[in-house]
Amino acid sequence: MANRLQLPSDYFSRFGGLQPVISNTEGYGVRYFPLPFSQDIRLSVVRAPTYVDVGLTTRVNDTSFAIGRFYNTPTFEITRNPYKGLQFGGVVRGNGGLSNFSGGYAFTLLQDRVRVLNNVGVAYKGDKAAPYSQSEISAGYGRAFGKFNTYVAATGRYYLFPMQQEGQASVDLYAAVNVSPVKGLLLEASHFERFVTGSVFIPDFGVGRYEGSTLSATYRLSAGWPSSTLGLGAVRTRVSRDWTNDYTYVHGDLFLRTDLLPAMVGPSIGYRFGPGNTEGAWLISLVALPK
Repeated sequence: MANRLQLPSDYFSRFGGLQPVISNTEGYGVRYFPLPFSQDIRLSVVRAPTYVDVGLTTRVNDTSFAIGRFYNTPTFEITRNPYKGLQFGGVVRGNGGLSNFSGGYAFTLLQDRVRVLNNVGVAYKGDKAAPYSQSEISAGYGRAFGKFNTYVAATGRYYLFPMQQEGQASVDLYAAVNVSPVKGLLLEASHFERFVTGSVFIPDFGVGRYEGSTLSATYRLSAGWPSSTLGLGAVRTRVSRDWTNDYTYVHGDLFLRTDLLPAMVGPSIGYRFGPGNTEGAWLISLVALPK
């Protein structure tokens, strides 16, 4: 059938990157729906409570392209950002959104475990315009200890606006561990911290202090139950803690498995606990998990 329709040979495998959006808080629609062209072009259509996304995205030879309306803002973007080598990009946004043009270079050290990036550019936001520079160094390392798999990463960045004599430095720290104590069961934990000092002339380049943790337990059935044609494929429990803003999120997910889809999908029901256990809200959505 794929030959009669002249679909690309890898077309159905592209659906693994599809992100359905069905949520009482995030809105409704789909992100990164693959169109039936030889080039992998993705369509996003999402209606959220505070914005509408309608746009096309693709990536060719380390260069990303985007055109459409994202977060209620008309956007056209071309960005080349390989892991190492020449970097350049331009983003034009309407409605007073951030537009910027930049270029630079990235190189790696220690068998590609450390990446160093330096860019210079000019940014426009409303009636503000300013040249800037971006310096960034990042590193990550993973190692297994028996059944435990660990990963740590760090990123340091500095944005400088020389004409305004303003700059902001930030450091991100990330650590994760997972273990599978019995067949089908995966336990995961991660923690993220961001430290910030300084200020930026154009606020869109700035970041704030943040600290968050996640815990999850996923159990996969070896085959769909009661059948692989359509059945239960996995169950998952997630707990996320936003220490900075004093929010806690608890989710329970069910994933249905079918031979007709490249990923498992299903309903998620959660609850958000606000500061001091106030501002509680139910969270209902559709979630996906690779097979």
